[in-house]
Amino acid sequence: MNDRGDAIAGLAARHRQLLALLVLNANIALHRDQLTGLLWNGRPTISAPRNLTTYVAQVRRRLSPRDPGLSPVHTVKGGYLLSVRPGSVDVAEFNQWAAQGRIARENGDYHNAVRLFEKALSLWRGDALLDVRQIDRLRTWAERLDEDRRAVTEDLFDVRLALGHHREIVGGLAQWATRHPLRERPHRQLMLALHRSGRTHDASASYQRLRRTLVDRLGTEPSPDTQALHQRILTGDALNAFPARGHTPPRGITPSAN
Repeated sequence: MNDRGDAIAGLAARHRQLLALLVLNANIALHRDQLTGLLWNGRPTISAPRNLTTYVAQVRRRLSPRDPGLSPVHTVKGGYLLSVRPGSVDVAEFNQWAAQGRIARENGDYHNAVRLFEKALSLWRGDALLDVRQIDRLRTWAERLDEDRRAVTEDLFDVRLALGHHREIVGGLAQWATRHPLRERPHRQLMLALHRSGRTHDASASYQRLRRTLVDRLGTEPSPDTQALHQRILTGDALNAFPARGHTPPRGITPSAN
C-alpha cells in the first residue's frame, strides 16, 4: 500500500471494513469468530464465515497483486493478522507525536510542542473512518479518534497562546469555536486570545454567545472554569491567564470507551 492509498482504491465497502479492523488491530491476531461478529455487528449470517474467507482472499490480492502469498495479511491459528512495520499506521504515529507534544508542553518547551502537535495533525485527511462507520466497533473507534484530533488541535492552540501568538490565531480559533459550539475549551481560548489582543468587548461577547448556546441547547450554564475566566477578563486580570488544561467534551456526550 503506498502513501496515496492506491491499494484500497475501489475496494467494496465490506472489504474496506475488514481492512480497517485489521489495521486498527495491526500485529494482533483476530479470531475468525471475532471478525465475523464485528463485521456483521454481532448478527452474522449463515454465510458470514464463508464470505469472510472470500473477503480476506480478495484483500490479499489487492494488497499484493503479483503474489497474494506475500500479502501482509497472514492466516494464524483460528483467524488472521495484519503484519505492519513500526511507523506504518497513522493512528499509532498520531498518538506518539501527540504524547510527545504534551510532554514538551508540560516541560515548558512550547516551540517543540507546536512542532510535535502540528506533525500529529498533519497525518489527518478528513474525518476518521468516514466510509466504514456502519460497523459498530469502527464507529466507536472513529468517534474516539475524532475526539483525539479535536483535543490535539486545542492543545496546539494552548501552546500558541503560551507563546504569545494570540493575534495570529484569533481567526482560526473563531472558526474552530463556531464549528464546535458546545465545546467550552476553544471558547475559553478564543476569549483569552481576544482579550490579549485588546478586544475585551469581543471576548465578553464570545462568552455571552457560548452561554446562550449552552442554555438554549443543553439547559446548562458554562462550567466554573469558563465563568471564572470571564470574570477575570471583566476585571482585567486575564492577560497572563493560561487556558484550563485538558479538554471539556460537549455536555451530554460521553467519550467513547476502548
